[in-house]
Amino acid sequence: MTELVQQVAALGGAVGWLVVPTREEVESWLAALFASGARLAVAEQDAELLGCGAWRRRDGEALARIAEISKLMTLPAQRGRGVGRAVVEALVEDAGAAGVELLTMECRGNNHAALHLYASLGFEVTGRRPDAIAVGDERFDQVLLHRDVRSGPAGLIRHGGRREGPGSS
Repeated sequence: MTELVQQVAALGGAVGWLVVPTREEVESWLAALFASGARLAVAEQDAELLGCGAWRRRDGEALARIAEISKLMTLPAQRGRGVGRAVVEALVEDAGAAGVELLTMECRGNNHAALHLYASLGFEVTGRRPDAIAVGDERFDQVLLHRDVRSGPAGLIRHGGRREGPGSS
């Protein structure tokens, strides 16, 4: 896992590290990831780790059906070969099977290939925070995405933004 993270970070990949992390920092991230109850999907070929991604439920009972996908990364040499697609598909399937109804994710605004991939997998842009991501003196948009993965009860009552139901005003 360390080699994957280090290669992606070395190219400025939008995965949360501004400098290449040490092995200890990667191990600490993984330990915190699993301690939070997150799930990890990996893509491997011939015992080589090609890519990974994680999903984690939101905190609190009312938000427990929402999960966020994060830390999606592919070995630079494997980009464009379906690794990212396979990882996202595995995360969507796993989260749906675990009762997640809505998946969210964020993407750096200049990552057009990733945004195209996510759109092709059914993710929709929810919003955009202009110039929210800082990398040194450079600023990038933070693109917010979501995908509805509900397969659950047909009897759900969807209020959306209407002024009705519990907590309305």
